[in-house]
Amino acid sequence: MKKNGNNYNLSDKSRRFRTYFQFSMIGICFIAVFALFYACQSAGNSSGNLNPDDVEIIQYQLPEDDAPVVVFETSKGTFKAVVYEDEVPEFAEYFIDLVNEGYYDGTHIFAVQDGVYFMGGSKSLDGTDTDDTDKEKLDPEITPALWPFRGALISYGDKGGSVFNKKIMSGSRILFVDTVEFTDEFVEELDSVDGNEELVNTFKSKGGVPNFSQQYTIFGQVYEGLDVYDDICTAEVTDSESLNPAVDITLDKVYMSTYGENKNDEFFSLSDSSVTEAPSAENSDSTDISAES
Repeated sequence: MKKNGNNYNLSDKSRRFRTYFQFSMIGICFIAVFALFYACQSAGNSSGNLNPDDVEIIQYQLPEDDAPVVVFETSKGTFKAVVYEDEVPEFAEYFIDLVNEGYYDGTHIFAVQDGVYFMGGSKSLDGTDTDDTDKEKLDPEITPALWPFRGALISYGDKGGSVFNKKIMSGSRILFVDTVEFTDEFVEELDSVDGNEELVNTFKSKGGVPNFSQQYTIFGQVYEGLDVYDDICTAEVTDSESLNPAVDITLDKVYMSTYGENKNDEFFSLSDSSVTEAPSAENSDSTDISAES
């Protein structure tokens, strides 16, 4: 994969990434309802109108046997995710090429927001660029078929676009979504959303971060190894500013396979019990990953 040869100031890059991660738990709950409403009403296509009836929940549809699966063998165990190459073809091709080249082998989990998300795929311990970092930027691929439920994989890069049309570009780093805490008050707010009822109910039953809806390229869904996934997402960090894991967590080996070779049909159901069984983020004090200008 072709790499950008520009040199980056690592201290500035580290500061910028820390900035991406920060905002209060109160803030995300306050604007999540608006984000979900906006996603259902006005984002996702060139006309600026997404009909709630166009929303799909394909992350809980049983994949075909030949559906691509990415296997993450980490220092804490293994988890697996379906990759949605039909929905996000440009990024899926880019990501699968990186995986097949061995790019992610030996990379690091470099930020953990307790119970909410973790970020990985970095050549450095703190998420800063190195000479070996793939710096390609791709336009985000936003689709009404993929949503930031618990276990969703998001491509996360720097802010791009024009002054009047900011957007989060796709890149080699991965944001692994877990879930915010679905308090009674938060659930009541979600129930008030005038949008797609199935989408709201899926967030309530499966968990996730509604505020991330329709902002980033979502390209995969973890369906096996969620115990390992949750273990990483609750790892101790060095401090609340950097969010770096106190003990290095690595993606030891990342490779492609198919669903037919890695089946777990029980995951793909919308009839599971409440998200209260998923890890909550009640001790979290920051969940913003919005890129700064």
